[in-house]
Order: sequence, then structure tokens, then C-alpha cells
Amino acid sequence: MQTEFKQINPTTQEIILTVETERVDASYQKYLAKQAKQLEVPGFRKGKAPLHMVTRLYSDKLKDYFEKDFVDEVFAEAMKEHDIHFLLYPEVKEIDWQQGSEMKITLEIEHEPKVELKQLDNLRVPFHPLDLEQEVGKFIQNLARENSTIQDVDTAGDGDTVNGHLQFESEGIPHSLGVRLEAGSDGAKDFPQKLVGVHTGDKFERELTGAIIKDINSSEMPVDLEDEQVYPCGLEVSSITRNAVPAIDDEFAKDMDFADLAEMRAKIAQEMKVQVEHRNIEGQNSAILAKLFTDNPFQLPAKTVRYMVGKELEHFEEKFRPMLQQYVIEQVVQDTTSMYLLAALQKQSGLEYSDEMADVYVEHKAILRDINVAAYREENQEIIAGEDFKESSLNYHILRGIAATSEFVEPEPEPQTPEETEFETVESDPDQEEQA
Repeated sequence: MQTEFKQINPTTQEIILTVETERVDASYQKYLAKQAKQLEVPGFRKGKAPLHMVTRLYSDKLKDYFEKDFVDEVFAEAMKEHDIHFLLYPEVKEIDWQQGSEMKITLEIEHEPKVELKQLDNLRVPFHPLDLEQEVGKFIQNLARENSTIQDVDTAGDGDTVNGHLQFESEGIPHSLGVRLEAGSDGAKDFPQKLVGVHTGDKFERELTGAIIKDINSSEMPVDLEDEQVYPCGLEVSSITRNAVPAIDDEFAKDMDFADLAEMRAKIAQEMKVQVEHRNIEGQNSAILAKLFTDNPFQLPAKTVRYMVGKELEHFEEKFRPMLQQYVIEQVVQDTTSMYLLAALQKQSGLEYSDEMADVYVEHKAILRDINVAAYREENQEIIAGEDFKESSLNYHILRGIAATSEFVEPEPEPQTPEETEFETVESDPDQEEQA
């Protein structure tokens, strides 16, 4: 058997297998004899019909099944002989064969990209660190929102909740539904009116589609409505509520058991300082990987990435997949790129894992979680003992080594229009299995 290789792109290879006539014919005759014992031919007992009659009745199907089995056989042989590695199962592009001649099989495989890292020292890495004071401000704002109160008001303002009852008829039967709407200066969500300025007790009429009625309904739906059909509706406002967030001032600080706002900011900053530092470490590590990819670009295996995106989208309800598609694509591309970069870094650095590395990494993870090291170890005993955690520990130390010689600089402003990705979703193919 002859084996030819043709590199189509950095991650795609075409393989042409040419099998000599004698071998193909012998294998086909052996296959026919085996199948003849299992097939039924009218007028003969099962397995007793002459071979030429079996071939005449089932020739097309037998040829197709034989080719599939034979391709698997010869590719397995070529894979072993030439040490072929691939990701998804090979795609058979063409089988050129007629009985009495050689068989030419054209396959296409995807393999991992070749990643070459030219420079690891003295990098200029774009990175915008978290600012401690800003993070403290965000923390206090969240704290204020958590301590907000719900107040009844007479007139709806921007962001207030308008509660009421919606009356309509369906097939001559009157219905009343409880609804909860958010008033907004740009328009109420899922409702064709801003609602800013309405008062408790107000009544007004609107024509709403069945789809809108379903969306704004806050109680059990008593009837099945047609999404596109328009229903005359009446809405009576029963109450209006406002989420009152306390002002961030000395009085709020005293309510939180601090002497004043200045002391509150100072003590929270003291508690958050180490965590913000370690969050910046995470950011630096990600920025280093982004810089390495920018300086050493490589092509991802497109079919494999599309397959992975399709598998990830299967975790979500079908109706949500279109809106989540771009997010999933970006996440898979980012994770796959990082995986190949880290594998190349491990190979190039020559650094080997140690228990001391794991101890440092455990402390880092505990700080990010804002718990002590002992508690983190107790919660994650199995994870820490696993190979993935050891590899993550090793990657962490490799990246920190690069960070030690790097200069982190403010990134350039991002373009206003995001770049389009080349990857599109495809339905995952159950016949395509990822190979280890």
C-alpha cells in the first residue's frame, strides 16, 4: 500500500492511500463469502445461495459496506506505520475503486497546530490592572444595593415596578392576569408604553399580541394564546414600587458599623488589597497568553473548533442557542488557544511539577475565593489531588516566571467594531469522535 501526504493548511492534511488490486480483490471476495452465509436469497436456505446470486441481489449495499470496513482497516495500518495523529475522526473525501482494479482512498484529517514561541523574556504585555480604590467603590456600591428597601410610590419613575391586572378576552371568555412591568424612559420592557408618570389606580387600554401577554404575565397562564394574534387589553395599575438604594455617605457607613465613610473605605481597602493583587495576577497571566498569541500566531483546527462549539451549545435549550452562539464561539476559541499555548510553554520551559508549586497555587486560589487555605483544601481535596490541578499549578508558575521579566503597559484602545470570527456552529456529528 502506498501512502501520500498533502498539507492543505497548517492544521489540515490530506492522505491518499493506494491499495494494490490483488489485496483489494482478495479482501472483497473474503468479505462476500462471509456475508453470503448471513444473507437470505429467495428459493434458498439462509447462507446456501450461490455467491453470484448473492452478489447480484445485494451488490451495491455489499460494495458500500465493504468499502467502509476496508477503509477503516487500511487507515489503521497507515496510522500505525506513519505515526499519524489526528483530532476528529478522518473524513473520507473519495473512494475510487471498481472490482479488478486498485483502490484509491482520499481522506482528510485535522491535527494539532504547530506552536513555536520565539521570545519569552522581556515582553511588553498590554494589561490594564484593577485599581484598588475603584474596586472598593464597586464593593460599597454593591453593599448599598444589597441594603436597599422596597417603597410604595404613587407615580412611576424610571426603573420603578408597575404592578397591575391585565384584562382581555379569548374566544369570548374574559381573563384577568397579574402583571409586573418595569417603567423606563426608553420604554417599558416587553410592553408598548414607557409607563413613566402613570399613577396607582390608572386604567388604560392597549392592543397586545399573545406573545407579549405571555412575556409580561406574572401568574399562571389560564389560556393558550396565539403569539401573532392581537388582543384588545385593559390594564389597571394596582401598585407602584421603587427600589430605594441608600446614599453612600457617613450615615450609611455608620449603619454598616463604621465610624464614617473614610474609615469604611480604608478598612475595606485593607481587606481587599491582597485579593485585588491576586486578581491582577490572573489578569497578567491571561494578558501574557494573549501577547504570546499575538507574537506567535497559529491557526486553530477549524472543524474541531466548530464541533466543540456545537457540543457546548447542546447544553442549552434550543431557543437560547442563537443568542449564546457568539459567546460560546469566543469561549471555545479562547480556551483552545490557551490550551495549545500552555502545552508549548510546558515543552519549551522544561519546568517540572513539584508539591511546592501546588502549595503556592492553592494559596492563590484560596485568596481569589476569599477563604483561608485550610478551608480551600478541605473543600477541594479531590480536585487538588487530580492531574488537572497539578497541570494548572505548573502553568501558573510558568506564566509567573514570564511575568517576572515582562513589562506590563497600558493597552491600545480597542476598535469600535468587533472583528468577525471565522467559526460558525455546526451540528455535532455522533460519528466524529475526538481522539486522545
